[in-house]
Amino acid sequence: MTGIINRLTLRLAATAIAAALAAGTTAAPASAETYAVIVKTVNDVFSAPVKEGCEKAAKDLGVECYYIGPSEVNEAQQLQVINDVLTKGVDGIAVSATNPKSVARLLEKAKAAGIPIVTFDGDLLQEDAGLRSTFIGTDNYNFGVELAKKVVEYKPKGGTVCIQTGTAGSLNLDLRVQGIRDTLANVSKDKPVKRLAGENGWTEVDGCPIYNNDNISLAAQQMNDVLVANPKLDAFVAVGGWAQYAPSAYRQAVGRVKDRVDSKDLVISFGDAFAPQLPLLKDGLAHYLVGQSPYNMGYKSIEALHELKQGKTVPPYIDTGFVKCTPDMADTCGKN
Repeated sequence: MTGIINRLTLRLAATAIAAALAAGTTAAPASAETYAVIVKTVNDVFSAPVKEGCEKAAKDLGVECYYIGPSEVNEAQQLQVINDVLTKGVDGIAVSATNPKSVARLLEKAKAAGIPIVTFDGDLLQEDAGLRSTFIGTDNYNFGVELAKKVVEYKPKGGTVCIQTGTAGSLNLDLRVQGIRDTLANVSKDKPVKRLAGENGWTEVDGCPIYNNDNISLAAQQMNDVLVANPKLDAFVAVGGWAQYAPSAYRQAVGRVKDRVDSKDLVISFGDAFAPQLPLLKDGLAHYLVGQSPYNMGYKSIEALHELKQGKTVPPYIDTGFVKCTPDMADTCGKN
């Protein structure tokens, strides 16, 4: 066991460092304490600012950010990354879990060895929360609440809705979906609605929610298909920005119903507030964006791990907040 989880010495040859960098890691001085920040994938707009925050915190604290993740959102690949990190040995682990249950089973090894653990963006299940010292990120239930507020404002009498999400079983996304449903249904969090079927006037259309498996092209096609199949749909709510990361396909899909969007007969609310989304918002192809702060997630993950490594305590939840963007704010909003 000790051979698996000793501290990473990072006395690597230059070729090994180059290989690590190619895989999405960031190298630092060999004497620095090493904190791994494991994302769901290194190849998306969300992860890039996580890396930036991670690196900045590492520089400020004189430690190393070991940023790594699979090339695509894939449960098995992330588990392999975590296992590789444990094999190397690190001073702390921050992870955004693709599958919280399977990730927890691997983190039990790190916990038993006394390695500090925090989660960010994608948390563990409540039953496994004792494995980590804190969750760093957005209050995902309230994120969903916020996404739905604009829909309720524009459609107070209710209607039909389709919710789009990413990977089935992603706890953070499931919480957003629940926040949307409960807000549209006008019920409290302790009385969750499993599926909207007329509550407060709202009904989910057949085939929804739709799961895009974090595939941008699929997300855009799904949105197009839903709008075609449901010409009188009242609201489309996506808990992340996937479809808008394919702007040409998105413009084509929403352009066909632009008159309904303009009149708010069809309300569109999207999660995230990254650069590719803002021109779409400005051009009136969506009504609302709710964005996170991945930079702060990366920064505070390193900060929290360093505190824990020094024997200090951290709050059980570190809220990185979110931003709210409307078309008139598109030039300045979401610059995080």
